[in-house]
Amino acid sequence: MKKLLLFAALGLTAAGSWAFYPNTAAPGGYLMVVGSGRPGPNSDVPEITVIQPNGDSQVQRLPNIKVGTERNTTAAAVELHRAELLKVNSLVAQGWRVAHVTQSTVGVGATTETVYMLERR
Repeated sequence: MKKLLLFAALGLTAAGSWAFYPNTAAPGGYLMVVGSGRPGPNSDVPEITVIQPNGDSQVQRLPNIKVGTERNTTAAAVELHRAELLKVNSLVAQGWRVAHVTQSTVGVGATTETVYMLERR
């Protein structure tokens, strides 16, 4: 009886310690989300580019955002930022964390670019 109780206690201890065994961590690194758009009638379609830690990139063009007139410029910028936010939120839900954000406006045509740097530890 004592041996049975001893083996049961050892088995329970082993099973309990297995619950605290460290899991393999997801690979760390940095990921970038780049949203870019240019207002005006001769502009390209705004897009969001995701650059993975291994260097692979995916470009999501946003043809539904209208940037053709001066009046639509602000609305187009808001829609671009909304699309960026949705993308960043989906990545945060996958375990990424926003580490840094940079926004720049470059050139005569005011090309707007927002870069989100995300990290996973």
